Amino acid sequence: MADHPEIEIGQARIDIQSNEENSEKTYERKTEEQEKSGKEPNKGVPPEEFCISCMDIPEEQRKGMVLEIQQVAERLLKAHRVINEPRDLLKGEWFLKLQKPKFEKKLVLAKSGEEVFIGFYSYKEETPVPDPNFVLLSQYGVWYPQRIEEKFEETVASFFTGAYGDYDFLNIVPENVEKFQASQRDFAIMIEDQGWDGQDVEVVEKIMPKD
Repeated sequence: MADHPEIEIGQARIDIQSNEENSEKTYERKTEEQEKSGKEPNKGVPPEEFCISCMDIPEEQRKGMVLEIQQVAERLLKAHRVINEPRDLLKGEWFLKLQKPKFEKKLVLAKSGEEVFIGFYSYKEETPVPDPNFVLLSQYGVWYPQRIEEKFEETVASFFTGAYGDYDFLNIVPENVEKFQASQRDFAIMIEDQGWDGQDVEVVEKIMPKD
């Protein structure tokens, strides 16, 4: 990843929004021109689908686009048959809870709305306690830092001050994005070394994404 990830991530988010807006404007302009000339409008590809082909990029190329924690999460989701390929991440919400022998904590990977959760949870009186849990914003199958949830504190890397999903009001905290980057990288290495795709891993709960 880049030496200054907060710049790269911020630019990536801007690029996504800009591409979507440009795609929509171009689509609308061409439709208007065709209607004025008396031609049947060519519907083409809807603007919201412009980035779906990004999911078909070869794995080695995608590694340069996504965080290490997403790379490891995708491998675990495939290993436990939650998804078959990266584009399945676009199908909707999913949930995976894993348990290993001699591990007190459970590893949870989930997507709810536009948020992805990846982390360890301890359960005290059936109440899940994050220790730690990484929360990411999912946009077109690419995950961006939001916050790190821990037992007694929370590190916020980005947050909304407007309506949820209104990216004009998304604020980024550069120093916390940098901390998120380093922490997620260490976490990804750790869970891969622990072998959460091994034969001794128990799938406690699993919900598949739906079209």
